[in-house]
Amino acid sequence: MQKDVFLRSAIITTIVFIIGISIGVWLDTSRVEEVQSRLTEIDTLWNDARLQVSLYGLLNRSLSCNSAIKANLQFNDNIFKEGQKLERYELTNRFAPSLLLEKSRYALLQTQFWFNSIDIKNNCNVNYSTLVYFYSYYNETVAIQQKVQSAVLLDVKEKCGQNVMLIPLPLDLNITTIDILKDNYRITKTPAILINENILLEGLQKENDLLQYLKC
Repeated sequence: MQKDVFLRSAIITTIVFIIGISIGVWLDTSRVEEVQSRLTEIDTLWNDARLQVSLYGLLNRSLSCNSAIKANLQFNDNIFKEGQKLERYELTNRFAPSLLLEKSRYALLQTQFWFNSIDIKNNCNVNYSTLVYFYSYYNETVAIQQKVQSAVLLDVKEKCGQNVMLIPLPLDLNITTIDILKDNYRITKTPAILINENILLEGLQKENDLLQYLKC
């Protein structure tokens, strides 16, 4: 009799556990599919922005610059919103490693946005500043510092608006392009901030210290 009770309890516990795991996997898979769909849309916007930049030699310079700047700013707004959603998914994701691949893809889109911003800045004589935030995805020892730094950078972005292009990039996702950038700028620790491709600040930075370097 007692064995039957234990057996029933074990069976019920196992069933509940399997159902819980199945629901978790289903939710994570749904999130990944949603992220993939949204990033595909961003890819389309990005390719459109790059094609507009290629029109420099074909159209009147002022017209092509205006179009490229507008498209690039719109692209920045879109990927910023997607990045926020991706971060929320990461907090609850435990079963879908493909979400990490989407994180890498998102980082590449941010890198493309940075390069495009440099190109537009050089060709159109605009005065915005680029603010590249390098952080560690895996290093837990700097997690608190990075959360504080992220909050500071968001405040700077909110204050400066379109005068600052904020580009967050993870340093440890084994992305070759970002690894080359890390070596080129001799980044040794995170958080690290690169301003206008020539000023590197490592460690936690205060808002006022950042603002003195920016055209805000």
